[in-house]
Amino acid sequence: MPKFFNPESINPPFNPYTHGVLIEPNAELLYLAGQAGSNPQGEIVPDFEGQVRQTYANIEAILNEVGMGLNNIIKATTFLTDRKNLQPMREIRKEILGNHKPAHTLLLVSGLAYEEFMIEVECVAART
Repeated sequence: MPKFFNPESINPPFNPYTHGVLIEPNAELLYLAGQAGSNPQGEIVPDFEGQVRQTYANIEAILNEVGMGLNNIIKATTFLTDRKNLQPMREIRKEILGNHKPAHTLLLVSGLAYEEFMIEVECVAART
């Protein structure tokens, strides 16, 4: 099992994430390409909440394909195109991930691969 760390010698995380994750030797790692809010038919979901939910549904589908789940995520990077979506994204992510708090980096960017994308999330998952 990965070990999640928030050292007392630094500030606690500002949001639901963990500062560091230690992976045991011989763990399997899965690197996920950035996922965005497009459904299996290739249609881009028009609203932000829908894009966040579809993004995590896509992530979960990839994880499930190899016998993993959302709790296997050890590191995520989220790219947002609009600062106003920070709090809604955090609330939806917390609803989806529950008490699971992988290491996480959040970036605000001027755009993503398609102009309609408002969020993209890339992840690393581990299984021991």
